[in-house]
Amino acid sequence: MNRIRALAAGARSGAAAAVAVLGLALTASPAAAHVTVTASTTAAGATAEVRMQVPHGCEGSATTEIAVRMPDEVAELVLTDTERWSAEQVEGGATFRTDDPLPDALRDEVAFSVRLPDVAGTELVFPVVQRCEQGEAAWTEVAEDAASRDELDMPAPVIVVTAGEESAGAPADDREQGGRVMAWSAGGVLALGCLASGTVLLLRRRRA
Repeated sequence: MNRIRALAAGARSGAAAAVAVLGLALTASPAAAHVTVTASTTAAGATAEVRMQVPHGCEGSATTEIAVRMPDEVAELVLTDTERWSAEQVEGGATFRTDDPLPDALRDEVAFSVRLPDVAGTELVFPVVQRCEQGEAAWTEVAEDAASRDELDMPAPVIVVTAGEESAGAPADDREQGGRVMAWSAGGVLALGCLASGTVLLLRRRRA
């Protein structure tokens, strides 16, 4: 009986510790409270589908508008309307408005696409002004370097351009030559298979 009680106490302690760790993980993630961006690709010269997440309102007030200033380095801006947000291209960027304000407790996103610059390593900064039924939040702070970005209270979302597919992998000529080698290899395997099948058939006929 004492052993059972000890096991039960240990299980309760483990559960409490797990809850404490989970609570710490949830509270130790300040970036979750920021406006952030995710891109379908960061490859230089590629067209990226960008989604911008809005995690909350302005000190409890619902969000009605999201104004995004586009970096000078991007091109071919294409906006996307969603069920909630109506997109409009304006000088220097885009504005997303809604007649159904996003409550403070809910998370939502707006979307657009741009062609990324050809230079890998370029940092693309997207300053955002989030306007609400009461007040606004300006996510426009820019860090001097990546190390100090987490220290900002109201950071502007950033995308860093990476090397394109051609520069990241083997040259196109090498890939073509490799494809030819694979094709010849596949043909050789097929030929050997056919030869083996013919040999087996010949042996069976001789035995018959």
